[in-house]
Amino acid sequence: MFLGPYNLYDIKSVNEEPTLEITAIVFDLNKKLYHYFIQNHLSLNSKTIKYCIKENNAQVELINLSIAEVRILLKDNPDSTKRKTQLKYLSNTLDHFVNWYKDKELPMPGIALAMEWSKGSFSANQDFSIITINDDTYNLSPNQSKVVGLLFNNLTNALDGLSYRDMVRETDLTRSGKLSNYFKGSPRVGDVFNYSRRTGKYSLKY
Repeated sequence: MFLGPYNLYDIKSVNEEPTLEITAIVFDLNKKLYHYFIQNHLSLNSKTIKYCIKENNAQVELINLSIAEVRILLKDNPDSTKRKTQLKYLSNTLDHFVNWYKDKELPMPGIALAMEWSKGSFSANQDFSIITINDDTYNLSPNQSKVVGLLFNNLTNALDGLSYRDMVRETDLTRSGKLSNYFKGSPRVGDVFNYSRRTGKYSLKY
């Protein structure tokens, strides 16, 4: 988990001269929204809005990872005021980035457009390393992410799921293994997937 400061990059005019504005968003327990700003204006040095997008994308990814981690810790200890405060700071910080992307008419990074799945409560970031199902958030390993991504594509194509053998053909899973070998802790297979004994196929919960 990373509690900042997070840097928001933008190009602003100062005394009618374009500059690179870097706004540090700093965690502070004594502030109303648990943060304050430190702004610096630097020479552009040929930097463009593309540079700002790249830097802000990285910051948003880090914020989302930290939010997911705090939510998992809160799940283990729902009464922790420390974790609740951290989550408020991270969420309020993310709002500043949301507003920046909205102002620039740019899509938020980290969420694939194809994941706007209106029929259920499943959501994920771009590489499926963080998923949320029914308000439960999980950090996934690379192999877990591959399986979830594969089954998400299966779901959005209106197919009826995949068997373990089907997954082996598309991923690095071992032929002699089983799905529960890759989902031993949190999440477990039952947290993420439905299983049909009739067809022997898995599908995503949503």
